[in-house]
Amino acid sequence: MKITLFGVRGSLPTPISKPEQREKTLKILQMAKEEWRKDPAGFSEEEFLNHLPIPLSQDLGGNTTCVFIEGDRGEKVILDMGTGLRVLGNQMAPQAFSGEEMDIHILVSHTHWDHIQGWPFFKPGYSPSCNIHFYSCIENLEERLIRQQHPENFPITFQQMASKKQFHLWKEFESYMLGGLKIIPFGLRHPGSCTGYRIREGNKIFLFCTDVEYREEDREHLIKMKPQIAGADLIIIDAQYSTAEAEKKIGWGHTAVSKAVEFAEMMEIRSVVLTHHEPDHTDHEVARIILDEARLMKPGGMQIHIAHEGQKFIL
Repeated sequence: MKITLFGVRGSLPTPISKPEQREKTLKILQMAKEEWRKDPAGFSEEEFLNHLPIPLSQDLGGNTTCVFIEGDRGEKVILDMGTGLRVLGNQMAPQAFSGEEMDIHILVSHTHWDHIQGWPFFKPGYSPSCNIHFYSCIENLEERLIRQQHPENFPITFQQMASKKQFHLWKEFESYMLGGLKIIPFGLRHPGSCTGYRIREGNKIFLFCTDVEYREEDREHLIKMKPQIAGADLIIIDAQYSTAEAEKKIGWGHTAVSKAVEFAEMMEIRSVVLTHHEPDHTDHEVARIILDEARLMKPGGMQIHIAHEGQKFIL
């Protein structure tokens, strides 16, 4: 199972600002100057760039949530349709318009704008050779997507997109198979509801838990779910706020970095990807908050990753 991140921002797309880009460039030049002074003859520009810390080495990205899974049998599974879906669609377009049949499976967590607004810009959605299957626990998902493309909002309607579309209604905690992938949907605390997904291939388990507000009072309930979640190899989880921000935004549906890491530690998860970054945070602020709060948790051997576009994991 190969997992690639195409969108990691929360709430709305957030392109990097010119002042932030300038600040990053200046910092890189200053660090390069210091390294060059230490050993002018042995200084390697490429080696220097390879060892820059995040976020200097990698812009986190401005697109909203979209994750792509490629199964060992060739399954193509997309988790959420934020603006990162446009980028993924551009990569898939040559195959989508080759004339050969192409099956794409899209799992939808919920329909807040930042998780569906990439769909109208998904090129394979316009190919008559593409069979696109939508899966969710939302009874009227098709109606919601049609509404997004009402002529008052978008020039092309949902029905005018040439791909073949099918909708599949799932139930929480039931098990479903997509090729060699065994998938279990489960509910998350979020305004208007949200669905997380447990995806297993062979003996590897991946959890997708975007848009969740984990609070202390949830602990007892979550411990009861531990047999289904514990020991996962990788989790992608909402960590939009600092602890101080989360205390001021109770009920907004998002989690503090410290709580996300605490949850992963409680569930004995090996690797944690913190995502859904706050749009008002610069890359530097995202990294600072995660490094500070994750360090406070002292999670032992757990691997903690700051989600960024293009990031890949293989399980």
